[in-house]
Amino acid sequence: MTKKTESLEVSSAQIHSDLTEIKERIAALETISSLANQKVVEAWVKECLGTETLKKIVAACEQPKTQEELRVELKFNSIQALHPHLKKVREYDLLQQETNESGIMTFRWSNLFARLSKKTREQLLGTENPVKAKAMKKEKNAQST
Repeated sequence: MTKKTESLEVSSAQIHSDLTEIKERIAALETISSLANQKVVEAWVKECLGTETLKKIVAACEQPKTQEELRVELKFNSIQALHPHLKKVREYDLLQQETNESGIMTFRWSNLFARLSKKTREQLLGTENPVKAKAMKKEKNAQST
């Protein structure tokens, strides 16, 4: 008597489709969570970005960048010198590492960081225009009086 085995055929396209759906659902949950806990997230990110170096790295990754692009842009002597800083911001979930279709590894903002408002991101990274920020604050104060 032979044992009948069940077989399952799965194509690469099916797996890719399922994985994409899972990622989209996780992204939606992350969005809900970050909106519900916005003040907590902002405080945590502020604490994580404790040095100017970390702020510059995160600011530079608004668009995906390779390690070499970051090294040159931020004037590090070597990728090895950059690596510990990249490791920190990845551990803090402020940057994501991705591999593109060509197999090139890049870094970009994580969903957690990208979902913060533009104003909040600029304040946390120290990239806001001080003249514009001062004018907006003055306008807000005028409206409240």
